[in-house]
Amino acid sequence: MAWYSSLVRLLPALRLKLSQARTDHFFALSLDMLCITALDGRFLEVNPAFTRTLGYARTELLSTNILDLIHADDRRAAAELIANLARGNPVTGLETRWRCADGSDKWVTWSSMPSVAEGLAYTVAHDRTRQRSAEQALREADARCVCALESTTDAFFAIDRDWRLLRVNQQAERLWARSRIDLLGRSLWEVFPEAPGGPFHGIYEKALRSGTPFHGEEFYPHPMHDRWFEVHAYPSDDGLAVYFRDVTDRRHFEEKIQRSLQEKEVLLREVHHRVKNNLQIICSMLRLQSRNIQDEAMLQALRDCRERVQAMAMLHDQLHRARDFSHINLGEYIRNLAASLFCSYGVNSADIGLRTDVEDMNVSIDTAIPCGLIVNELVSNSLRHAFPNGRKGHIWLGLTARANGHAEITARDDGSGFPGRTVSTRSLGLRLVELLAEQIDARVERSSTEAGTGYRLTFQVGQAKEVESHEQTPHPIGRG
Repeated sequence: MAWYSSLVRLLPALRLKLSQARTDHFFALSLDMLCITALDGRFLEVNPAFTRTLGYARTELLSTNILDLIHADDRRAAAELIANLARGNPVTGLETRWRCADGSDKWVTWSSMPSVAEGLAYTVAHDRTRQRSAEQALREADARCVCALESTTDAFFAIDRDWRLLRVNQQAERLWARSRIDLLGRSLWEVFPEAPGGPFHGIYEKALRSGTPFHGEEFYPHPMHDRWFEVHAYPSDDGLAVYFRDVTDRRHFEEKIQRSLQEKEVLLREVHHRVKNNLQIICSMLRLQSRNIQDEAMLQALRDCRERVQAMAMLHDQLHRARDFSHINLGEYIRNLAASLFCSYGVNSADIGLRTDVEDMNVSIDTAIPCGLIVNELVSNSLRHAFPNGRKGHIWLGLTARANGHAEITARDDGSGFPGRTVSTRSLGLRLVELLAEQIDARVERSSTEAGTGYRLTFQVGQAKEVESHEQTPHPIGRG
């Protein structure tokens, strides 16, 4: 049994060696920086993570002191704490800059636990350089954000999901007439007890609930804050960021402009109404005058004048009823004008039919007036000359939008044409068509056969030019 007694005596030593082997294995494989120092800070042992982080060889470190690695600005505080190790006082969570082998510095957080009986200190350290850089970048970004929020002309506040105010800029302080010290941490509805149930409460609640930003203007009804605000609310997982500005003066100015515009619209509507009435009076005077004239040519001249004046009166009547005084529905104008001409000439629809294929199209007044007068001349021309001796037929009118902002007016009949007939191109009607077509830069085409006469007028919608005061040389374009 002597061998058994020897084994019993050896077991404690074996256990100690096994424990030491495990400790050495942990020391070598640890990802943390580990080192053993004397109580005065001299390195006695370092693990691979320590040398890898700082870039020194193990032999270089074993001949140095911790204080030799610490940045000069941090060394005094570290020295005081290391001096206390001998009294059994540990160093906990100290963050200092440590010099690396390449001359750079790394931020290291370290703790050291003394074992006074052994005269040793066991130290664990973590490299926090990357975290420090990220934190610094975050602080700088936050500072820039604060600077931007303070320099913006908009008022700003941020709240969490419990409506507590997290941030308020100086513009919000000014508008609310309250200090941010008095505001931060308080509920928004505690600061403004009259607001719950109002428009802003609904806006913010909906934005938080739906996660959809809000942009708009709202009125804040309150005896002390009877104002309009332009609001931009941006929800997030953390709460709500709100930019707002007082736009009361602008709203009042816009309302004043709107009232002024309405007054001018009423005035302009009245002007068109009076012009229409005056033109109709002229038509009535021409009609009365024609009763005392026996000469057929003179009667026809008076009728032509009356129809032209009536065409302009109809346009002013349509403008009087329209909402937009700068544009007019050319299609509606042409339909009404043609119907009025048929009525004026006393045409029996069973004898001469009117066919229209006219699109609704908004054009400027400067374009509508020449177009209307041209249609007046062409339709009148057909009614007077295309159906002699009780001949029956049809008149077609068309208005069509074309590519590149162009439009086309067509007027044709199936009455008598002009083959082999000399046409006088100096009639007032055709001269007017020429001048009016030039006024809107229109291209006029005529076709005439035994089966009737047709006109095509192509023009740029909305464009017109001044008519020259002197008489221009006309070009032959059709029957007159």
